[in-house]
Amino acid sequence: MDLFDSARFFRALWKLPVWRLAASGLEATGHLLDLPHRVPEIAPGGARPLDAYMARGPAGELAAGAAAIDITPRNPEGFFLAGFGSARRCLALRDPLFARCLFLCDGQTPWLLIALDLIGLSLPRCARIRARISERFQHAVWLACTHSHESPDTLGLWGPALGGLLPYRTGLDDAYLSWLEERILECAGRAIAAARPARLHLASGLFDRAGKWIHNERSPVIDRSLRVMHLRDQQGAALATLVQHACHPETLWSDNQRMSADFCSVCCRSVERALGGVALYVNGALGAMVSAAVGHSTPVAQREALVDRLGQELGRAAIRLARRSLDAPCDQTHLSVAVEPVCFPAEHNALYRLVHALGVVEHRELAGGLRSEVCLARIGPATMLGLPGEPAPALGLELLERIDGEPRFLLGLCNDELGYLLPPEYFHDPAYAYEQTMTPGPLAATRLALAVERLAARLAVDPPDADG
Repeated sequence: MDLFDSARFFRALWKLPVWRLAASGLEATGHLLDLPHRVPEIAPGGARPLDAYMARGPAGELAAGAAAIDITPRNPEGFFLAGFGSARRCLALRDPLFARCLFLCDGQTPWLLIALDLIGLSLPRCARIRARISERFQHAVWLACTHSHESPDTLGLWGPALGGLLPYRTGLDDAYLSWLEERILECAGRAIAAARPARLHLASGLFDRAGKWIHNERSPVIDRSLRVMHLRDQQGAALATLVQHACHPETLWSDNQRMSADFCSVCCRSVERALGGVALYVNGALGAMVSAAVGHSTPVAQREALVDRLGQELGRAAIRLARRSLDAPCDQTHLSVAVEPVCFPAEHNALYRLVHALGVVEHRELAGGLRSEVCLARIGPATMLGLPGEPAPALGLELLERIDGEPRFLLGLCNDELGYLLPPEYFHDPAYAYEQTMTPGPLAATRLALAVERLAARLAVDPPDADG
């Protein structure tokens, strides 16, 4: 059975009524059996670094700080690796994983971006981390995962599975998640503490116009824009460089059993060596299915080489854009940030309901729908749109058209990972059979568009107060 036939079979399997009945039964009894995998509540007290910074009354000029910290499991061997098939155990470490934080504040409004070399985090886990960083400004704390398919399973979906299809035990390591939170909190604190007056530089351009490095397996539509935000202090020293592009970090493919940040970390290291400061890479419209131009049949040596070559090429392109932007620093540095709730029908996907009921993924309430959020920030003339999953390029580009600003950054896997975010027409196309099983459904595009339009209107007319 080839990949296309497997995808159609997978889709047909999960449409069988038996799975909906099983999900309903487990949802009815799961609480009695204590099956839900719950995110721990936050203990009272504890310092919140962002609130402490804002309480000191920051000056009314743009300040920026950045930091990076290693989040590689201390003993990575044996961890379930995320992405691809189930129960893929880590055998060794290829390269370390990092949390990279960028903090901005214009004297009134803060914004903290945390880029993580991880497959994704659930909204409940992100909410807990954000609440530990700030009580008042949680809307201004964003966690965006690069979606590395060689990172630990931080969603729970890649533990043991029946027939390789139905996960029956979580792939989460609770001890690692607790330690990860502490590391993220430390990184955020360092970035905030490092904040000092800064100059903002912005640029965008096209990367890989000919499709040598990155391709879309399903469609000719692809977002080839490379967007860069570069920050320097008043003396001209580099503080941070934010790089945003779109490509699945799955270059080593499914037979790899070494932990890695893939090309994203290579890009960051290249930028840091050339420019100084801390570099962050965030992914955009990579869904359905944008990846490096390799496949499972590509020899391992070529895949290994492409991790470094793609990261270096992205880094070189980002460095050129950042240097070009130095000629025109932004005079406008006002910040505004807002979050808009969004709700999707939970009954669309039996698999999604099953893994929640079984306690495979971290518990979230599904009564009344699957709740998530969309984020929007204005930083000088630029805008940052954060979406809770993996937008297909066609949808991501359409949503960017609904906001103004230049450049317009698209941050996927932001504060949640709900799977593929697809245009409605994709649900009638058999080429997207697999993606249709891992999505919040055909109404997602419309609900995301409405949320984006509400956010754009709020920030254009009535910037939010400190509580977002």
